[in-house]
Amino acid sequence: MMKNILAFLSVYAVAATLQGGLVAESSDCSSCEKGKTAVGAEAKSECTASKKTLTLKVGGAVCEASCGKLVTALTRLQGVSKAESCTKSQMTKVSYDASKVCETSLRKAVTEAGYTIEGQQVSLPVEGMECGGCSSKVGKVLTSLDGVINGSACHQSKKATVMFHPDKTSQEKIIAAIQATGFKVAAQ
Repeated sequence: MMKNILAFLSVYAVAATLQGGLVAESSDCSSCEKGKTAVGAEAKSECTASKKTLTLKVGGAVCEASCGKLVTALTRLQGVSKAESCTKSQMTKVSYDASKVCETSLRKAVTEAGYTIEGQQVSLPVEGMECGGCSSKVGKVLTSLDGVINGSACHQSKKATVMFHPDKTSQEKIIAAIQATGFKVAAQ
């Protein structure tokens, strides 16, 4: 039961953060569920052809100063257009140009700044889910995967949200597991 509550809160916090799109240096994070404080920075980027987003749960970034240090470490990398970090949820979202920087370099910047990566979150569009049973089927497959911290699917939003250990599994393995249930993960 506690795992389900934590999974829901984690998914809710990230969804709220993703909808908020903070770019202020330090501001009240109204996109988080408890009026959390968030820190973020945005850099200029001309290329959007290979723009991607990486969402990580980062251990150790628990105050504005530490979030600021983390955001600075990420935005110093060439290809990072935006980074934001929320103190309460400890979620960090990075927008970047995949032709200039890779996920491995982003993770390395986090760990070299003195923080730990507790998980990576991905939200995948899933085609074919029509009812609660479909959502349940996908959710059960996700939570059974080794390396998945929590996972859920919603037939109404047509999305699956997964928090996983990037050193134990990958987005590709998660997609393969969803597709093995008979549903299709749409291109993002």
